[in-house]
Amino acid sequence: MKRTLFTAIAMFALVGLMRADELEDSYAKLKATVEKKDADAVKADAAATNKLAQVLVNAPQPSDAAEVDNWKQRVQYGKEVAAYSEYALAYVATTVEGPKTIELVDALIAQNPKSKYLDTCTSAYLAALGKSGAAKQLEGMKKIVDGRPENEVALAALAEGIMSKSPDAALRYANTLIRLKGAGLATGYYVAGVINGAKTAWIDCDRDLKAALPLVHDNYKLGIMYFYLGLANYQLGKMTMDRPKMQIGLKYSQQSAALAGPMKDQAYHNVLAIQNELGHK
Repeated sequence: MKRTLFTAIAMFALVGLMRADELEDSYAKLKATVEKKDADAVKADAAATNKLAQVLVNAPQPSDAAEVDNWKQRVQYGKEVAAYSEYALAYVATTVEGPKTIELVDALIAQNPKSKYLDTCTSAYLAALGKSGAAKQLEGMKKIVDGRPENEVALAALAEGIMSKSPDAALRYANTLIRLKGAGLATGYYVAGVINGAKTAWIDCDRDLKAALPLVHDNYKLGIMYFYLGLANYQLGKMTMDRPKMQIGLKYSQQSAALAGPMKDQAYHNVLAIQNELGHK
């Protein structure tokens, strides 16, 4: 993005010692390193380019009214270049692997934790962090959510990752996913339903897990969902003396008992207990 000589002179007057073409040279160098997918060079060049761009972005408005339009153009140019430096880090992070991905995304978070480009590289970041264990993944996803509170990949990872250890926090993440109604909707309903079931909030459990059913196709999760749906419908039916609803609870418990998973044995015992109460042979 070349500027006219007049704009270059005006830029020079605004930024003092910085040469008028310094930012453009740095910008061009960054674009070249992005094309090469050189992670180390991109990390260094993005930082240098952004630093120069911020000089323009943060330059004070001139007192001379005749210079205001040029100042606005320079500020906009600085913002565009700064945004490209963020894009560069995010894009190359998705083309490399392991530690390099982590380095680039961490650099982007440090540069702008609210960058929209974090949404494009969160999955790669999550995968790279996974090689160091679940704790590192959760730590990284928390950093993402702190700046991008509606990042669905990070929200889903956190919701599932802490649902046993910190159910209240997991439920907040799950409810955010439900509110967003995006790609993380299945995870949101699943986590919210299971946590509400563990809390014996049967109405909420039943609502959330029934919403999750058409979205979840993993038998492991389905076994857990059927288990809590069985409990929820049985308990709700028992409280209201609604025998058909208790029958629905029995059906869900049977479905859970038929699937391999952590709830299989308990679901089988629940089936026997409900059948006994309903007088089934």
